[in-house]
Parts: sequence; structure tokens; C-alpha cells
Amino acid sequence: MASEISDPITELAAAAVQQHELYQAWIDAGFTRAEALELLKAVLLGSAAGGGE
Repeated sequence: MASEISDPITELAAAAVQQHELYQAWIDAGFTRAEALELLKAVLLGSAAGGGE
């Protein structure tokens, strides 16, 4: 029986990386850190409310 190698990056970790990249992209685009955080919060709340479907 061959042993399976599991992916070291979990789905949760991958999602966190994507969210950080989005946050950093807004900062790089000229938003303040507070503004970028508010935008990220809006995206996450919209997704939790079913707005991402």
C-alpha cells in the first residue's frame, strides 16, 4: 500500500493567503491600511451572507 502525501497547504491557509494578497493589492493601489481592511471586511461579510454565489 503506497503512502499518500498530503498537501501541506490546507484550504483555509490558501484562503488566508488570497485574502492577504487582496489586502496588499489595495494598499499597493493607494488605499490606506484602514481602507484596505474595510474593503476586505466588506468582501468577507458579503461572501458570508451569500453574496459571492
